[in-house]
Amino acid sequence: MYARDRCQRCYLKLRALLKQTGQFAPILLHGHAEEKLNARTEPGPGGCVLYTGTINPRGYGELSVNGASRLAHRVAYELKVGPIPAGLALDHTCHNLDLSCQGGPRCVHRRCINVEHLEPATLAENTRRGRGGVRNAIKTHCPAGHAYDAENTYLYDGRRYCKACNRLREWVGTRGPAH
Repeated sequence: MYARDRCQRCYLKLRALLKQTGQFAPILLHGHAEEKLNARTEPGPGGCVLYTGTINPRGYGELSVNGASRLAHRVAYELKVGPIPAGLALDHTCHNLDLSCQGGPRCVHRRCINVEHLEPATLAENTRRGRGGVRNAIKTHCPAGHAYDAENTYLYDGRRYCKACNRLREWVGTRGPAH
């Protein structure tokens, strides 16, 4: 959905028609960010406050603030709590607690703008807390079957990498057999 429950193409046609008949009324076109957020929310499960405005392809709410597109949960946090510390992302703790949620772009928690459900965290910590992080943290072997142990594993940017697979990739990429 783009606006008013229509795709972008259909919404633009509707808007042109409404403008011709004088019936078009913009949705808080010149309102402040807080007014826009409050006008586009509804209660959700587990105390979530869901953003009902424009949703981006990744499932997060977006709104225009001073002519720039911003993520709704970040705007809400900055308005009510303050600036997000440099180098940190906002973790939706409501998603971490809902074990039935599969995540992804259709995850209802990505639309949550309740600041009590948002916590600044490093990207690595945010990933570890999410569904993929939990699944990956319990893995004992890489996809090729090599053990994740002290001799065969290195950490980079909060993720584990297999040294044996890395050596194989380097060998094939530089002096390995031609395919």
